[in-house]
Amino acid sequence: MKKIDDIRKDINEIDKKLVRLFEKRMSIVGEIAENKIETGKAVYDSKREQEVIKRALNYSNNKSFTNYTKDFFEQLMDISKKYQYSLVPIQKKTIINTNKKGLSVGFQGVSGSFSDSAVDYLYDQNIIRRNYKSFEQLFIAVLKGEIEEGVVPYENTSTGGVYDVLDLLRKYDLFIVAQFDVTINHCLLGISGSKLDDIKMVYSHPQALLQCSKFLNNNKEILEYPYANTAIAAKDIAIWGEKYKGAIASKKAAKLYNLEILIENLQDNSLNTTRFIVVKNKLEIKENASKTSIIFTSAHVPGALYNILKSFYLNNINITRIESRPNINRKFEYYFYLDFLGTVNDKSVINAISDAKKNCGYFKILGSYSVKGEK
Repeated sequence: MKKIDDIRKDINEIDKKLVRLFEKRMSIVGEIAENKIETGKAVYDSKREQEVIKRALNYSNNKSFTNYTKDFFEQLMDISKKYQYSLVPIQKKTIINTNKKGLSVGFQGVSGSFSDSAVDYLYDQNIIRRNYKSFEQLFIAVLKGEIEEGVVPYENTSTGGVYDVLDLLRKYDLFIVAQFDVTINHCLLGISGSKLDDIKMVYSHPQALLQCSKFLNNNKEILEYPYANTAIAAKDIAIWGEKYKGAIASKKAAKLYNLEILIENLQDNSLNTTRFIVVKNKLEIKENASKTSIIFTSAHVPGALYNILKSFYLNNINITRIESRPNINRKFEYYFYLDFLGTVNDKSVINAISDAKKNCGYFKILGSYSVKGEK
């Protein structure tokens, strides 16, 4: 039996030859990339890739290595594609930097809602502000150009993604142009003269009720009533004028509708934060864009989702969020929402997306956008 050091020497000699052959192969791959650029051909050629792998397997003399040989050449093809993508000139998307007066901005709910406060945070007072009863009405208004931008909640640190918004991003052809975080402080509100002991019924948005579940579980005598919006709940209890009815809403809502703040910081999580996004009816990338979101469906073959995510790993892209939503038109099939750092103008992102798309059914870029700090 050979000593381990002698075996390693053999491997070192083989590695030396492999490196030289690899460099020679990559040089030829570069020539292929130049040809594709000149002729306008796509980097990824599924038929050709399968032919290369099949031919390599036919060269094999030891069938016990067949699966490993296949894995080796699949990785080799991935590296070849990565190199070819790096040589392809970037086709930059539209880059803008707007901050114009008279911008029309919409949000869901009424004055005093957390979305309304988010609009206060992101924009100055020169905007034209419009509110809508539902998220869908807001999305349709942006799509039709009735307003230029819409501000909607995207996810929350306590309750996760806002599913209505996720589904509407797929349903309507809108794009994310900005993202920002707002700390959410839920307050229990009542009419003037009311006290905590008076409250028997509380109204608020289902997400707000969930975010205040500890308080509600500790006060089981208070009945919960889901409402379309926190501020609408506050507005209505002000109109009803009944001491036993309260609302979970913002400080701004209390001020607007002349309500008493009975308890502040009602939320379970002291770090309770909602991430908002700004949507438009066209893809725009601002100079300070740093993040991208996509939606896709995975092909129904073994390893398809793995290969999609692997494309981002191979290109050293940091995925910050992945979430799934059911496809209501197909049983037990899902849409995947992926957020990651980088923009569609970055070579690494171009490489990853180009490679990932071959394993996708449906695919949509939701946008590359700027990220603003938390308020």
